[in-house]
Amino acid sequence: MWYRHLMRRGLRLLMLLLLSCLSMSVQARERLFQIGFPLVYDLQQTQQQWQPLIEHLNQQLGPSYRFELQILDLDALEDAVAASELDFLFVNPSLYVYYSYRYGLSSPLATLLNYEQGQTISQFAGVVFTRPERTEIRQLSDLKGLTIATPSQQSLAAYQMQAVELKQQGLDLDTDIVWLETGLPLTSVMDAVMSGAADAGFMRAGVLEKLQQQGQISPGVFRVVAPRQVAGFPWITSTRLYPEWPFAALAHTDTDVVRQVTAALLNLPVNSPVTQQIGIAGFTIPGDYRGIDRLLQDLRLPPFDQSPPISLQQIWLQWQLYWLLLILCAAALLAFAVIILKRKNRHLAITQQTNQQITAQLRENEALLNHAQQVARIGSWDYDLQTELFNCTDQMRLMFGLTADQPIRIDDFIARIAEEDRAYALKAWDTALKKGRDYEMDYRVQVGHELRWFHERLHVIRNTRGDMVRLLGTVQDVTDKVEYEQHIESLAFNDALTKIPNRAWLHEALDKLLRQRNVRPHSAVLVLLNIDRFKTINNARGSRFGDGLLCAIGERLQGCELLDVSVKVARIAGDEFAVLLQSDRLVELSVNRLEALLAEHCQALFAQPFMVDEEPVSVTASAGVTRFPELDDPLSAEQVFQRASMALTHSRLEGGGQLSFYESPMSEAAGYRFRLERDLSRAVQQNQLRLFMQPQFDVQGRKRAAELLLRWEHPELGMISPADFIPIAESSNLIVDLDVWVLDQACQLIRQAAIQGVELCLAVNISPRHFCKQSFVPWMQSVLEQQQINPRQLMLEVTEGLFLNNIEDVCAKMQALRRLGVSFSIDDFGTGYSSLAYLKRLPVNEIKIDRSFVQDAPRDTEDAALIEAILAVADKMQLQVVAEGVETLEQAEFLKARSQSILFQGYFYGRPAPVQEWLMRWQNSEQAESV
Repeated sequence: MWYRHLMRRGLRLLMLLLLSCLSMSVQARERLFQIGFPLVYDLQQTQQQWQPLIEHLNQQLGPSYRFELQILDLDALEDAVAASELDFLFVNPSLYVYYSYRYGLSSPLATLLNYEQGQTISQFAGVVFTRPERTEIRQLSDLKGLTIATPSQQSLAAYQMQAVELKQQGLDLDTDIVWLETGLPLTSVMDAVMSGAADAGFMRAGVLEKLQQQGQISPGVFRVVAPRQVAGFPWITSTRLYPEWPFAALAHTDTDVVRQVTAALLNLPVNSPVTQQIGIAGFTIPGDYRGIDRLLQDLRLPPFDQSPPISLQQIWLQWQLYWLLLILCAAALLAFAVIILKRKNRHLAITQQTNQQITAQLRENEALLNHAQQVARIGSWDYDLQTELFNCTDQMRLMFGLTADQPIRIDDFIARIAEEDRAYALKAWDTALKKGRDYEMDYRVQVGHELRWFHERLHVIRNTRGDMVRLLGTVQDVTDKVEYEQHIESLAFNDALTKIPNRAWLHEALDKLLRQRNVRPHSAVLVLLNIDRFKTINNARGSRFGDGLLCAIGERLQGCELLDVSVKVARIAGDEFAVLLQSDRLVELSVNRLEALLAEHCQALFAQPFMVDEEPVSVTASAGVTRFPELDDPLSAEQVFQRASMALTHSRLEGGGQLSFYESPMSEAAGYRFRLERDLSRAVQQNQLRLFMQPQFDVQGRKRAAELLLRWEHPELGMISPADFIPIAESSNLIVDLDVWVLDQACQLIRQAAIQGVELCLAVNISPRHFCKQSFVPWMQSVLEQQQINPRQLMLEVTEGLFLNNIEDVCAKMQALRRLGVSFSIDDFGTGYSSLAYLKRLPVNEIKIDRSFVQDAPRDTEDAALIEAILAVADKMQLQVVAEGVETLEQAEFLKARSQSILFQGYFYGRPAPVQEWLMRWQNSEQAESV
């Protein structure tokens, strides 16, 4: 028995070992990424607020990647960043700048969007407020000598933004203001001001108005000091606007994951369920955080809290009293030695010893000065106007590669300056010699195989008569500073993928061009290019292949030339590029000539395939073009970009591969479309939608069924055609809401008609966007069960575009609904792709011949042959055929001669009319037939 016991224990251990290995294998396939977030308020509340975003990222990037939210206090957060324990950071702008300088974060991936007062905003600001009766406090300068309440001096929007404004007004933050830190909650600041404990308070813009809306404070109990109203920003502010919280990655984070996270954030729909749970609007392209850099520098906050390098002049000013005292002491000793020498020669040895000590001290001080200059990488020199020689410190010689015993003239320095900077440096030196002017300048010096940046300051020394007697100068190595500034500028104005300028650079270039006064009208052209089918290529071949294609396109665009025109290229976003052309020669070209020239050039650019991973890829591009500036209509950079974007949209609607010039009606159309999209979301709630019906007749003229049509009766614009608002609804989830409302109304009409004695069969159009949702079939089943109608009286009309994506899923859904009794009709048959091939696979009951074939069929042999072919196929497959757009007797007779089972729908048999009107006609005709 004992050996059986041992065997059972062995089997258990073996199973535990296998389970452990399986668990480790599963975990190995899953990569975990930590997202750092600062603990500002309550930990649990913060976790609950932002957890939906983490779940969104897990859903978008899973299952290979998993994300966790790490909410840490500021000390723990910095430790985690320093130890590379985090992969992403979502922090306030000042923390982002601090960590970027100290630990090397990526450029911002996205900037937070908030939803305030019905607007989506990506910036925030601060306010200074006081009590209404404090009428003497009007401007920021009036706060001098007063007490100001703030929750914390670490707060960006409730201290730092306002503090930098006060400093720019000339106030000393340490001596001119008495600070009262109240801590959280923010209402503590309001209480301090209202109670008189503070004369004014700092708060984030919009907080006071929200407290007032929530009833926590009464109207009129506060007044904003130095109020500003910024266009596009819903709140009154006392400071300039700064970008919202950035989302960034640490340097070690996988770039492919960074791109996917960026895409997931930027593709997060505005005011989606996820953003509503969090309480934000979403994310947008990164803002410009250089304003935060300047703010922290002005306030000398980390990482700009280090003391600046000490110059020779500052050393002299700081220690000149000691030098004077030292000189006086030396003079006194010498005088005393002379007196004593005259009296007693025996004191000579003591005097000599004292002089030696002083000399040693001077040498020690000189050595300390040289050491200090070496540490600070600052060299100094003294120029003798008589000998034209320089007396340089050791560090100065080292910086320029000069030997210790070498006599130095100006040519020795100039020879070591980079060739591009020599003329500039020599001109500054000649000006100083001839006119006695001080100067500051930057230039590059070749030190060995390395080119380094130096900053030089020259000061002219004059005697009491004003004559120039000496020149003093310092030279500091500022290579690290220049390279860092260039790196920051590169991150701000260059695309990380293609290494070409980005959208921010383009806007700045447009601003600079539009501000120039000597630019002739229509001498500049902005071309926006969108790569057709790029999303298809990217989805099929992967993001790495898509990135390679974008880089190849950017490289080819950068090499393009057009006449003698200045050509500058930028990548705007995703698969969109911009080309900025500027030359007076463009003024001479007519619009037609310029359009032909640009179209020919674009076609030539994309004629040859692009090589990606040694594989040729052929693509086309849609282009939108606008000319500027206008003669009598000053445009902003945003307006120029908007015009080109409208033209690009027009090209894409034309089917791609087109080039369109901006025309003023495009602005009107865009405004009209925007208004329709805004008002359509309220149309259902405000009962503005109307249902029309158009019957379908058989060859004997009897009504057999009807199609349900949707109209929109706008309270101001009147009746709006479906051709105007249905495409807008199709581009968003509004089409789903319309489908739900129409189908609900259709079921009610079927029940109402049954009560009136009419067996009404209705055809209802269903959007492909709605049909492709996973919940479509269960929703249809619940509607049929709730409405209690006969499903065989309901026909769902779908277009051929539905079958182009995932035909297997579409077929399965149609089969499920067919089992419930619902019928299907293919609308606009023959206008799509491979329609006959799909008929054999799909459970379709009916096809509708598009009106474009019916109109010319009696006279056009090709249309006639096509209709006869469709009728023959339908007859073989036992499908009902409906002819749309039958408007004349000639068309009706043509169709009737070729099919006795066909149904007619069109103006010849009946125009669309309100459903109640057609129901009344239908009921009357039913009663007449029964009599």
